[in-house]
Amino acid sequence: MRAAVEQTVGAFGGLDILVNSAAHLGGMHDAAAMPEAEWREVLSVTLDGVFYCSKYAVPAMRERGGGSIIHIASVEGMQGVAGHAAYVTGKSALFGLARSMAIDFGTAGIWVNVISPGIIDSGRPDIERRKQDPVIVQWWRDMTVLDRMGRPEEVAAAVLFLASDEASYITGQNLAVDGGWTIGHPPRPLPDH
Repeated sequence: MRAAVEQTVGAFGGLDILVNSAAHLGGMHDAAAMPEAEWREVLSVTLDGVFYCSKYAVPAMRERGGGSIIHIASVEGMQGVAGHAAYVTGKSALFGLARSMAIDFGTAGIWVNVISPGIIDSGRPDIERRKQDPVIVQWWRDMTVLDRMGRPEEVAAAVLFLASDEASYITGQNLAVDGGWTIGHPPRPLPDH
C-alpha cells in the first residue's frame, strides 16, 4: 500500500481521494463453525486492507491540505446476517474506524465517511447465480422499500458526492445506499392461511 500511494503521488502529483471497497464474503458459517483461517482471511481483506490503505494515504493527503476517505461497508454491517459472522464483523468495524479517523484527521482537512450498499445488481458471479432463483429475487425486492435492486451507478454517485468538496462538512458518517433496506420493510399482503 505504501508503494501504491507513492506511485499514485508520483503519477498524479498528489492524493485527494481514497475509496476502500475491497471485501471477502467467506463462506456461510455461524461463529462456532467458522474455520479460524477463514475468519482471519475475511478480516484481513475486509478490515486490515482498509486500515493499511488509509494508513499510507493519510500522509499524502496531509501534504495536499486534506482529502476524502470513503470506506465501503454493507447493510450487513448495519444489521447482521446469519452465517456471515466474519464479513459482518469486518464491515461493522469500518464504522468505528471511520469515526476514529474522522476525529484523528479532521483538523488536517481530511473527512472520512462510510457508504453501506444494499443489494446491488453489480454483475458479481454470486449475485448473478442467485438472480436465477425467483424466490431469492422476490425476497430481495421484499426487503427494499423501493422494490428493486440497486445499480452500481447509484453507489458511484454517493461516492462521488462524499468525495467532493460539497461533502467537506460531512465526516464520520454512514450513508446507506440500500433502497430503504435498513429503515424497515414495505407492507406486503399476508398470504392466505
